Amino acid sequence: MPSEQPPIVEPPKNSTDWDAWRLEMEAWRKQKKEQLRYDGKTYSSSDYKWVSSCYSCNMLMTWDETFLDHRTGRFHVEDYLHEASEQFGKYDAVVLWQAYPRVGFDSRNQFDFYRELPGGLKGLREVVTRFHHNGVKVFIDYNPWDTGTRREGTSDANAIASVVKASGVDGIFLDTMSQGGIDMRDAVDRARKGVVFESEIALPIESLPLNHLSWAQWFDYGEVPGLLRNRWFEQRHMMHAIRRWDIDHTNELHLAWMNGAGILVWENVFGSWVAWSSENRELIRTMLPIQRAFTLHFSHGVWKPLLPLCSSGVYASEWRRDDSRLLTVVNRTNRRISGHWIELPTSADETYFDLISGEPFDSRHHELAPNGIAALIAVSSHQVPPTIEAFLRNQRLRTQPATLLSRSKHPMIIGHTTTSEASIPVDGMIAIPAKDHQTTTHFRVRECGERGYAHLTDSQYPGLHQDLAETRSFHLDTFAVSDREVTNAEYHEFLIASKYHPPVLQGFLKHWVDGKPPVGEERYPVVYVDLNDARAYAKWKGLRLPSEAEWQVAMDLANFPRLKPEVWNWTDTEYSDGRTRYCLIKGGSDFQAQGSGWYADGGIKSPDFTSKFIQIWPGLDRSQSIGFRCAVSLKPTED
Repeated sequence: MPSEQPPIVEPPKNSTDWDAWRLEMEAWRKQKKEQLRYDGKTYSSSDYKWVSSCYSCNMLMTWDETFLDHRTGRFHVEDYLHEASEQFGKYDAVVLWQAYPRVGFDSRNQFDFYRELPGGLKGLREVVTRFHHNGVKVFIDYNPWDTGTRREGTSDANAIASVVKASGVDGIFLDTMSQGGIDMRDAVDRARKGVVFESEIALPIESLPLNHLSWAQWFDYGEVPGLLRNRWFEQRHMMHAIRRWDIDHTNELHLAWMNGAGILVWENVFGSWVAWSSENRELIRTMLPIQRAFTLHFSHGVWKPLLPLCSSGVYASEWRRDDSRLLTVVNRTNRRISGHWIELPTSADETYFDLISGEPFDSRHHELAPNGIAALIAVSSHQVPPTIEAFLRNQRLRTQPATLLSRSKHPMIIGHTTTSEASIPVDGMIAIPAKDHQTTTHFRVRECGERGYAHLTDSQYPGLHQDLAETRSFHLDTFAVSDREVTNAEYHEFLIASKYHPPVLQGFLKHWVDGKPPVGEERYPVVYVDLNDARAYAKWKGLRLPSEAEWQVAMDLANFPRLKPEVWNWTDTEYSDGRTRYCLIKGGSDFQAQGSGWYADGGIKSPDFTSKFIQIWPGLDRSQSIGFRCAVSLKPTED
């Protein structure tokens, strides 16, 4: 018997070895608990009891257009949860993801991305309260690698604790971490009692008392479902199975079902849409009502993994509590299985019910769908407990909506919202003649994707942080582009003349003093303007913003100068898939966050480099590192 077990324990393939393997795992658990003097007290606290029933957790990007209306700053909490109930059978918790892959374009840190959401931390607290009213717990995210942006003047533990206290959240997701330490635990406990930690990386057993949840991420799946070590050691510890780039989530669902564990539902993967199939959605909708109704079986029952069954490729776990025994069953094959496929442990006064249909179970007439599941419960033949009878009755009435929400592989471009045309170039602009072009554009591979979505399940796709070269052929009519960025002084002139007043003022020209550019910075490029602020200026001038292709072609041909300090340039190449809006920006900037490959691209970039800038809402889209220049379409000259 090994002194340590891996995060997922692979059972013997031969069923004749399972009895001995279970005895070995029971002995290991007993020995390990004695060695660690483990008492499980933190899981008995009333503050943490909800953890054992947190089966369905959703990674929610704060910029998701079905959640946050960027025009009004309104959060659509109830609409978002209504869709979740129809598609996934309700969430038990959400992780409000805020910064990556946006953090790093400027000096704002991960905590600023919560503070600068609509309404600030007070608004965040209102959002959390609305989730709570709908029975949903809320996590915020902590990125330990964010060390190259603005510093807080205190420890990260104190900073995250301050956000916890202000927002009233229930948990902290520990990005890239295997555990939360005692310093963070103490700081958060002082801010708010009962806040849980959930680790992304496999959690060491020794850290179970401080970390009540963890991910089962990228775990290998054999045909025989593995045993989640931490669940086996402490059944009240909740784990969420996740492989975010997989198209088929059957393996995760089977693993969770066999281990009494949960699932992380994640489709908007940092701006790349990775949709769940209708089959997977139906499977999780089938699982969740049973898991929630029988939480005590899964968290406190006597768990017997891997019962011997009659049919090859079918596996079951048993959960015994009081006078009932619950069986969770998976079909690991691609074939439909019917007939006498299970040998049920039974006694004369027991009756089995199918928890999915609510009907009495008869294996002779029960079919298991390909990759499907079953749930059976054995109860006394003389009297079915009232709570179980009520559940069975509800299951007989239950419907299963199966609508699949799909997203296009290629988000729709929504740029070029203004049109302008001139006969000759405006002063300070350089004309680019009409021509067919073939250009190569370079991106750094990040999980948000490039012009479209990332495809990290494709073995031909470059790995994270690698260079991706995109070659395109296209025709551009004659146009002209400004030979430099718009300055603070020019934008000030625009404001005086046009009386422009953006609908959302947060962050607008935040570096100005008393409504004017700082002294000595009049000829600096204007920054802290979002895409619509830039468009408004261009429209006032009778111009427009250049497309990403025009920007690159113009810079390649004319070698345009850059104002100091150098900043990224907005382009009019803006996309949306209904969940994520983003703009392709060019040029790079003087600012560059150091210390982590997870940061967005910084530093000065060549004309052929493009970065994807996810737009959240104006208050967060206005940046110290992004300005703009203008363009205009030119009328063809007559010969």
